[in-house]
Formats: sequence, C-alpha cells, structure tokens
Amino acid sequence: MPRSPVPLWRGLAGGALALLAACADPAPSAAPVTTPPAATLEEDVSAALRRMATTLTSAPAFTLTFNTLREAPAGAAQSILLSGAGAVVAARPDRLYAAVGSDMGSYSLWYDGRAFTALNTQQNVYAVTPLSGGIETALKAVEARLGVTLPILPLLADDPYAMLTPAGTTGRFIGRSIIRDVVVDHFALNGPSGHWEIWLEAAPSALPLRVSFVEPGPERLRTILDFTAWNLRPRLPAGTFAFTPPRDAARADFLPRGEAQTRSNTP
Repeated sequence: MPRSPVPLWRGLAGGALALLAACADPAPSAAPVTTPPAATLEEDVSAALRRMATTLTSAPAFTLTFNTLREAPAGAAQSILLSGAGAVVAARPDRLYAAVGSDMGSYSLWYDGRAFTALNTQQNVYAVTPLSGGIETALKAVEARLGVTLPILPLLADDPYAMLTPAGTTGRFIGRSIIRDVVVDHFALNGPSGHWEIWLEAAPSALPLRVSFVEPGPERLRTILDFTAWNLRPRLPAGTFAFTPPRDAARADFLPRGEAQTRSNTP
C-alpha cells in the first residue's frame, strides 16, 4: 500500500493544508495484485516421462538391479533408514521375478500369469495364491492384499506415464546432474498418490536411474530406489518364472490385509 502523506506543519490552519494538498502530486496508485500462475505439469517433464514410458513398454523383457533406502518410523518424532538391494526380471505381459534382501528381511517373488508366489528366504516359508492378469494387475493385487506401497510399480505398469501423472499431478524440471558418470535430468512430481522425484538419463531412452517417493500423510516417509543396471535385451533361461520350493520349505497361507497384525498379536 502507498504511504499516506504526512503533514509537515501540524499547526497550520485547515485552509493551508487544503492548499498544500491541492498542489501536491497525486499519490501513486496501488500496484495491481497479480496471482501467480497455477502449477502445471511442465511440457518438458511430460515429454521426458513419455520417452521413458515408451522405452520401458517397448521392451518385451528386461532386467534391473537396484539399491534401496526406506524411512521407517522409530518412535516419537524420529525415523530410521532401512537399506536393501534387489533384482527384477520382467517379461510382458504377465511374467515377473523379483528378489530383495533388506533390513526388513529377504524374500523372492514369482508370477507366471496364473499364480503369485512369495518366499521368505530367511524363514524358508512360502505362500502361493491364484492370480491372473498382467504384471500391473498382479502387483496392485499384492499391494491391496499386503497393505504395502511398491514404489517400483509405476515403472512396471502397462502405461508408466499414466500411472505417474494421474489427474491433478504437477511437475517441474529441477536441474541436470550426474549419477555414476551418466548425465541425468532431475524432475519433481506432486500428485494424489504422493510426491515423486525421478532422475532420467539425458538421452532419448530416458531410462530412470533413481526414484524417490514420499508417501502422503503426516509422517511423509521417503523411499529411494537407486537403479544400478538395466538390460532391455536379456537372455532369460528357461524356468526363470517357475517356482520350485526349496528343500524343507514350509508352506503357509497369504493373510488378508490387516489380518497379519491381528494374528501376530494373538497368543
């Protein structure tokens, strides 16, 4: 707001004040109030994500390895970092194998278009459940049943671009940097499912080299996936997606979502 004129002589009569006011320059008008432009999904972000999606969905099969850091609650106002490493083998439309070892345990997963199998390699216990559909359908079913979020899911989806950019998503370019001697472009996305950051090769392939996901909610816990190797033309041995129970492995049932915690608290 413009500053109001201050009288220089408070003892002057009202007529003199009026004369001074009439001779004074008019007070400047207030600057117009402008509304900042609404956040959008910037065109260069959209274009890079589309290139990435085309690269991933055009590969009939691929393998990848990754390291992961995941925040977990550890008491009042504190979180800790849990680390891990894993590998994924995928063959579209409905074949998947994954192995993960972390501070939270070690397990392997198989999906062959007919059944989903999970093996706890430390406890030597496995579970099998009938399941059909593509890789995305299977992983969504796993998320729903186990009550977990899989940050890698968008990269394995039928349409990675659509899953990363649902209605209401905004995104911007952060900058260019280097990951393991590879030049990458860093993007940030905000959407209904949470906050994403993704580092894509600054090349036509736009392969993702790193992903950060912050879950919605008050705790805002972060998971980082650091992709150490991609192979878009793998030679997969026969039986890659077939599960053979290890010796002396025990079979268990998959527990419905929420039931695992209830049973674990039952004597």
